[in-house]
Amino acid sequence: MLLKMLKNIGVFMMAVMVLCSTLSFSVHKHFCGPFLKDVSMIIPSHGCGMETNNTTESCAVVLEKSCCNDVVELVKGQDDLKLSWDHFNLDQQQFIILFTHSFIYSITGDDLVDTPFTSYSPPLVIRDIPVLHQSFLI
Repeated sequence: MLLKMLKNIGVFMMAVMVLCSTLSFSVHKHFCGPFLKDVSMIIPSHGCGMETNNTTESCAVVLEKSCCNDVVELVKGQDDLKLSWDHFNLDQQQFIILFTHSFIYSITGDDLVDTPFTSYSPPLVIRDIPVLHQSFLI
């Protein structure tokens, strides 16, 4: 039961890691002067409203001396998921092998020893027997 649960957790964590490494998104930022006014992840940022207050006569002047700036940053995910074993150097290959080996053997519990008398309770000790009979191991 525990092994199956650990396996499901491991599969879920690997799926989340693959999803996060391949996900691409863009970050839209609107600066009004040196100050950040709006940040958006999916849709373009709305702005600060400074560009709508201008009249049509001053439009040419405002376009030349605009204090607002829109910045779009693209965070690109990984496209190629097929890594070859040859791309890793020797130290990385050894680490992957040792990590996998230790992870598998830590889950299987080969080092645990079953005690055959788990259903029996230990005897009740009323008195300390070595002290009672004055027999000490020297």
